[in-house]
Amino acid sequence: INEFVEAVDCEDDCVVVKYGGSVKAPKILADIVESIAAAVYVDVGFDLKKLWVIIRGVLEPIVTLQDLEQKPQPVTMLYEICQKNGKKVDIEQQRNGAKSTANVYVDGELVASASSDQKDIARLEAAKAALHKLERLLPATTMIRDCYVGIDGTFEVEAAKQKLYAICGIKKWPKPVYSIVKDEGTPQDKKFVTAVQIATPSATLQMSGDEKSRVKDAENSAASLMIRALQQHKYV
Repeated sequence: INEFVEAVDCEDDCVVVKYGGSVKAPKILADIVESIAAAVYVDVGFDLKKLWVIIRGVLEPIVTLQDLEQKPQPVTMLYEICQKNGKKVDIEQQRNGAKSTANVYVDGELVASASSDQKDIARLEAAKAALHKLERLLPATTMIRDCYVGIDGTFEVEAAKQKLYAICGIKKWPKPVYSIVKDEGTPQDKKFVTAVQIATPSATLQMSGDEKSRVKDAENSAASLMIRALQQHKYV
């Protein structure tokens, strides 16, 4: 367990950590956490709210669906970008002793490779390396355009938050920051308006979205309108 803790402390890539980490967690660690949670649950009289208050600190940092949406999975992003640029991707994996090696081929040419004790992590790292190389090989505007294909007359983009995050990553801008600017209505009829802010080298841009019944949808609306504004003002 100590070795695992030290390895996690050395992790410097949030993408890898969110999608599994470069070191496999020992099973005994899960057993310990489960035992602690069970003991606390009994001690608080089977009150789930009290259990969560006490045990949450043990589970931090907690990776949510929103976190995963903001940081696209590298393998998925690689396939999407290459497909939209008419390129074929193949990821071949082989085992060499304790190490698994993943090789990324684009149109039959080796673009990147990576090794890890875990097959999935080797695949993630290889995809990340391939994306970095493709940024240099493909026109930047082409890669950015792939991130927001799908804008229609309503300015609503499916998974707009993820696509805006990808645009900022490609442009080397800080990640978007969201804030709720309107929270009204009864619990049964809530209305939210969310604003998104991004910092570009020339200016800090902010855009508010349309009124929605869920925060997630409000953020998606703001991201959609921000993408549209970036297009109109030639930022991308």
